Amino acid sequence: MLIEAGLLPSDSTLDAEICIIGGGVAGITLALEFDRQGIATCVLEGGGLKPSTKSQALYQGENVGLPYDMQATRTRRLGGSSNCWGGWIRPFISIDFEERDWIPNSGWPFHLDEVEPYYRRADDLVQVNHHGFEPAFWHSQLNKPIGLLELDREALETVISKFSPPTRFGRHYHAQLVSAKNTKVILNANAVQLATCSNATTVHGVHVMSASRSAFFVRAKHTILAAGGIENARLLLLSNSVDARGLGNQHDLVGRYFMEHPRIRHGRMTPARSADLFRFYDARFTYHNPRLSVDGTSASAHLALSEQIQRRERLLQCRTYFRACRSGEDSALTEQFHELYNAVRWRHFRDIKLQTYAAVVRHSPNLVTSLLYRRLKLAAKSDHFQIETVVEPAPDRESRVTLSSQRDRLGLHRAHLDWRIGDQEKRTHLRMLELVRDEFARSGLGHVDLEDADKGHPLSVIGCAHHMGTTRMHVDPRQGVVDQNCKVHGMHNLHVAGSSIFPTCGNDMPTLTIVALALRLADHIKARYGLGSPGPVNRRQLQMAPNVPSGAKTMDAALIAKCADPNLTPAIVEQFISAGSDDPLAAP
Repeated sequence: MLIEAGLLPSDSTLDAEICIIGGGVAGITLALEFDRQGIATCVLEGGGLKPSTKSQALYQGENVGLPYDMQATRTRRLGGSSNCWGGWIRPFISIDFEERDWIPNSGWPFHLDEVEPYYRRADDLVQVNHHGFEPAFWHSQLNKPIGLLELDREALETVISKFSPPTRFGRHYHAQLVSAKNTKVILNANAVQLATCSNATTVHGVHVMSASRSAFFVRAKHTILAAGGIENARLLLLSNSVDARGLGNQHDLVGRYFMEHPRIRHGRMTPARSADLFRFYDARFTYHNPRLSVDGTSASAHLALSEQIQRRERLLQCRTYFRACRSGEDSALTEQFHELYNAVRWRHFRDIKLQTYAAVVRHSPNLVTSLLYRRLKLAAKSDHFQIETVVEPAPDRESRVTLSSQRDRLGLHRAHLDWRIGDQEKRTHLRMLELVRDEFARSGLGHVDLEDADKGHPLSVIGCAHHMGTTRMHVDPRQGVVDQNCKVHGMHNLHVAGSSIFPTCGNDMPTLTIVALALRLADHIKARYGLGSPGPVNRRQLQMAPNVPSGAKTMDAALIAKCADPNLTPAIVEQFISAGSDDPLAAP
């Protein structure tokens, strides 16, 4: 059932076994699992079905670190950031879970084999095939003109990524959520604080505010934060009515170790022979290209540092992508167009820069030609490739999310972000470029021009919209916010889902691992607490939380049914499912 928060009576109380805060990838994955088991679940989604400038503005924050747009890198509507996801898919690999002595604060409390069984189930949810990621397999299945580069695997290797359609979780699973018998999804429901007992060890429920600022309360036996890498930390810090430090923050760790994959566009590669040789490595040609699909899933190749050289030279993980450019193409102009396009697409009109708009209009004839070239994937017409590199971030305690003195329209402190990258990231990036340059020269594949890379690190660092690490996992509460089962240290019934729990994040896209870990968490909660099976644990009512609004009344089923959004007719649902044009040129 979908319910519009504004239709709920003010100062009322809704009961559930589990309350999930966030209707994105992790939240919807959990809700679907619990609904199958007959567990009464309430999902609080801060946005609605469609983009809203007013709602999206709640993601604005204060940034003091590397340039970063907290509003543009998230999507506040059902489905969360899957609505702006490019669809790139790769599982984490074994080294990602290791404690590497050259990377401080690295290592997970378990190994890859703990997560691996869940990746196959995650494949189904993100709609990709079950084939592996071995380059030889994909090469054998695709047409012969699509080749693999012959590389010195002591330093560099080819890795494969798949493409989800991409699955927009809010649209694709909309019908299941509407018809769910045990799940209520409340739209435009902003969680403002977690209510706890007097010693802040048990969460009784969640204080919620609608878009119109009417308040209600969700009372639940178990609460799961699944609101993203910034909002998970923010809500824990905002929940400070009992403990001034916030929840789970006894050791000042909530919000620390914020990680994002630094993405750097630097250098160009000119093929020695036909650009056709690089088709499978061209991110623009391969992006959702049906000619490169196997059993309905397309794929792309890129370069990675080998495990041997990472260990020998004490490097982070690193991936290099190539983007075909035609002769005379103005890459800077096309990037300005995408900046403008995304601002309009997501209704961030205040973010439009006058100089960007003027440049796009002034050079529109050349822009149209460049965009047609990219859209038609004319790789054979390319004369050079832009080099784009993504680096694994090293966990940094001082890279963090805190609360700003600024407040949003709900009266809550906004997020204050200080995103940092250090010398390890810079050294790894420069070493990767050197290895690509030397390998291409040795093998005769082409010429790599690094411009002035040796004279200093370029400042044009952008992110991938991957917010990770702010509620990191560790068995020791002095080193992590959640334990190996995603439960907040010192709390009895509060869990966290999503990439904020990542202690390290490797160099691959986090979505598949987010889904896999959400499935693992769902299994753990079902097994640990016996939820979904008949018995007193499902029938027993919680005691009223001490800070439930005075005079609050519990809503019965009939009242809840009346609050279901009457505007969600079958025609509107169908329009919602088919609405929205995906950006065909989205970055990895």
